[in-house]
Amino acid sequence: MANRTGEIRCYQCGLPVADYARRRKTEDAGEAFCCAGCFVVHKITGIKGDEGLSQTLLGKFGLGLLLSMNVMMLSAPLYAGVYASIAVPEIFAGAIKFVLLCLSLPVMVLLGYPILRSSYDSIKKGILGTEALIFIGAVSAFLISVKSTVAGGGEVYYETATMILTLYVLGRYIDTKARWKASESIKGLSSLIPTDVLLLRGDNITEKVPVDKVSIGDKVLLRPGERIPLDGVVVNGSGSVNESFLTGESRPVVKNEGMEVFSGSINIDGSLTVEIRKPVDEFVVKKIERLMEKIRGNPSHIKRIGDAIAAYFVPGIVILSLGSFIYWTVQGEPSTALMRMLSILLISCPCAFGIAAPLAVWRGLGKAAEKGAIVMGADTLEGLSRVKTVFFDKTGTITLNMLSLSEIYACQSRSRDELLTIAASMELHSTHPLAVSFVKETEKKGLPLLEVSDVKIRPGLGVESEINKKRYHLGSKTWLKALGASVTSDFFRHNGSIQEKGSVVFLMEEGEIIGFFAFKQSLREGTTETFDQLKRMGVKTVILTGDDESGVSDIKDRLRPDGIKWRLLPEDKVREIESGKKGQVVAMVGDGVNDAPALEASHIGIAMGCGTELTRESAKVNLLGDDLRLIPYLIQLSKKVRWKVYQNFFWAFSYNIIGIYLAFTGAITPLFAVVAMIVSSLIVIGNSMRL
Repeated sequence: MANRTGEIRCYQCGLPVADYARRRKTEDAGEAFCCAGCFVVHKITGIKGDEGLSQTLLGKFGLGLLLSMNVMMLSAPLYAGVYASIAVPEIFAGAIKFVLLCLSLPVMVLLGYPILRSSYDSIKKGILGTEALIFIGAVSAFLISVKSTVAGGGEVYYETATMILTLYVLGRYIDTKARWKASESIKGLSSLIPTDVLLLRGDNITEKVPVDKVSIGDKVLLRPGERIPLDGVVVNGSGSVNESFLTGESRPVVKNEGMEVFSGSINIDGSLTVEIRKPVDEFVVKKIERLMEKIRGNPSHIKRIGDAIAAYFVPGIVILSLGSFIYWTVQGEPSTALMRMLSILLISCPCAFGIAAPLAVWRGLGKAAEKGAIVMGADTLEGLSRVKTVFFDKTGTITLNMLSLSEIYACQSRSRDELLTIAASMELHSTHPLAVSFVKETEKKGLPLLEVSDVKIRPGLGVESEINKKRYHLGSKTWLKALGASVTSDFFRHNGSIQEKGSVVFLMEEGEIIGFFAFKQSLREGTTETFDQLKRMGVKTVILTGDDESGVSDIKDRLRPDGIKWRLLPEDKVREIESGKKGQVVAMVGDGVNDAPALEASHIGIAMGCGTELTRESAKVNLLGDDLRLIPYLIQLSKKVRWKVYQNFFWAFSYNIIGIYLAFTGAITPLFAVVAMIVSSLIVIGNSMRL
């Protein structure tokens, strides 16, 4: 398996391997493995990635623990002087040391070689990495022991060398397991989807096959009540499908012939025959998984700070440990010098630094994905925590595209139902949102429509037609004024329940106004709650729209934003955002298509309704559905993530400062230092996973 730079990495654990590494046969092809252990684990488990690496490390830890415990048992009587009473103690003790060497050697090779390779690769890049401290400590203890064994005199520290590596592998297993768990919410998308599907053969015969075995052109049968395992087009049947898994919209969508269905959705009540028209890898859920894996691999600004600290920290610790060794050697205590040098190296291993930022960030990205928001990178998640102003597009973002009829005012003793019938009859064949509202209202009331003739649509103005040999005009105040009708403010004041705001449509009969209709914009569900919550969080809200003032005055009263700008062209919205960016981080929420320039201009563009389209190039956050309440949730989540990262860094610093002091004074042994290192990592992991 080669990465983007062409470097060959282990098929199982992902560690770099030599170009000449032996290729072994897998299910896919001949792949390279860094060691026989990785190959054996892959053959047994068939799992790779973080989960596969954790399985590999667990296997190595088990073997290392078995051998290390035997080394410790044989070493204990050696240190206690038990063999001194034997007839020839030097020969017997020497033999025991050779046995210890034989037991330790597999541990040093199997567990130490990957650490050596990783350290070597880091050093080639000019970085003295975390593994270098562990390797130096373990190998120093081992080589001194080998020298003592071969020379026939001196102390041996085989149990220290082997347990250092064994416990380090345990720590790596815990770290890797935590990383895998942190990404489970992302990988969990596929785990909820059935792995098998009913493939249709000739004469309507079905055969259950794995989803990854279907091909373009195949037809499959989807039965009621089942989760849909693939993307395709309905070619036969109809039924309701719940797509909330991807879009966040809880209401079922009726699927008829020619309409698409998507993996992850639930087929509620219809039997559907679906044709596959794209490969499995292009299914929506697969795209989301690949996208999240790509995002997770991009380091954040905070992580880069942590890496920079570790880059200077490790060389400093090496120098400090050598200084300690020299100091205690000069004091005439070489054995003490070695133990304290090893303790400093091991207690200072910055494993907590390495996982302090990424683990919390990965957990945050996973939590966002669970809620239906794809955050395009760790830096974006961090940026959300600093947002001070959120700009909103109006139409299609905070309001639905439909307008609802709120009031009918009838003049000259005409009834409201009569006016509604006339207006709906004139608008019957129009797709304009106002026309749809007229027709729906008549259907709701069960009113019959009239016969209409000579219909003329006036784009942007209204519609005119003839009914029962009378000429009617239905449209805006501006148009009717131009036609000679008198529309004054007194006309509105005549009806106290209606003010001149929002969308108002007038009906004129033979040149005389006989009534008007008031429409209100329907807010998207959760909009009011979103604005209120942002206000409580201290985040300003500004609405940007191309409508005129009358079209936004009711929205202003209902949402009470900190600012509202109307009659804006796309370039005007960009200017407003650029002005708002001065000295603060701003976000822009829109549909991601018409608002692309504004999304691009903001620090963080948030596109809505991307469930099946997946990503919008101009957006840094993609909401799979249309729930605006995700915006304050994401801001709060990002603040929690940032706080967790700072907590982790503070702990890592405090732990290392205290640990170095204790190691220098001899208050802790090398083995205790390794255990303390693991405990430190566990604290960071536990803190991050509490998000």
